[in-house]
Amino acid sequence: MGFIRMCIANFFLFASIYMLFPVLPVVMGQRLDISIAQASYMFLAFAVGMFAVGPFHSYLGDHYKRKRVLLYSVFVMLAATMGYWVVGSYFELLGLAAIQGGCFSLATTAGITVAIDITTSFCRSSGNMAHALAARLGMLVGVGVGYWIYLSEDFQTLLYISVACGLVCMWFAGRVYVPFRAPIGISRCNFDRFLLLRGWLPAVDLVLVAFIPGMLIPLLGQGDFSSLLLLFILALLTIPYIRMFVKLSQHCQRGTANTTCHLSMETGILVGMVIAYHLLEKLPVWKIYQYEAIIAVIALLFFFLLVYPYYKKKKVR
Repeated sequence: MGFIRMCIANFFLFASIYMLFPVLPVVMGQRLDISIAQASYMFLAFAVGMFAVGPFHSYLGDHYKRKRVLLYSVFVMLAATMGYWVVGSYFELLGLAAIQGGCFSLATTAGITVAIDITTSFCRSSGNMAHALAARLGMLVGVGVGYWIYLSEDFQTLLYISVACGLVCMWFAGRVYVPFRAPIGISRCNFDRFLLLRGWLPAVDLVLVAFIPGMLIPLLGQGDFSSLLLLFILALLTIPYIRMFVKLSQHCQRGTANTTCHLSMETGILVGMVIAYHLLEKLPVWKIYQYEAIIAVIALLFFFLLVYPYYKKKKVR
């Protein structure tokens, strides 16, 4: 039951953050009197925040209760979410996005750790996939529902519902019992539970794959909902990619494998949105699709020519 609660919490965590992505650059651009393309740099700040806290994941999870790391991170993330309502300058916007990205990354990694620790050893690989799939379904639902709420209500209502989803995440995660684990003395800065270096090649490919739906999310504002279909496909692709990362991991590195998959996918989506907003200022929509097709071909060739042979050679499970 605890694992199911963690999957539900993960679903609402991702829904909470992703329902803001389709509308934030538009709203912030209007509020701060800047271009939408300039406002979209907040997604790069979000990504910087995700990676900046990465080397400290393992230390925080070792020296503090993992569930508390999750709950406190979500709480600060929600506070940053409400900050978008009162943001008054461009630098405040970038700062809020960086804080939100860092807390989102900490919460996600802590959730992965908790989910693995409460799962029996022979079910952990399948548990990894189920937990990751719940996140991606939350991503899909968040994007669709968030944009619909923005159109039918207003931005303030969207912020309230985003925070409500985060609170639901905290409620489910708070009801999970996590057995005590004595600290093992991990150094403050390391790559454990952050990046699986053996998985760098699949990570690059996953960035390319996630880049494709990321470029289409800004097109929601033009009535193009194809991004939802591609996000659904991306959610399904999460399962084989998680399996690949796990099979490349060494003993006790399942959490690191899952986090690497998460960071790669988030990076592709965030960078894709930023580039799309810039291209839309200069090019017609059909050019976006042209670039999408080229990237899709590159991702396929990259996978079959480089990633799959590398995976077959390096897998250890």
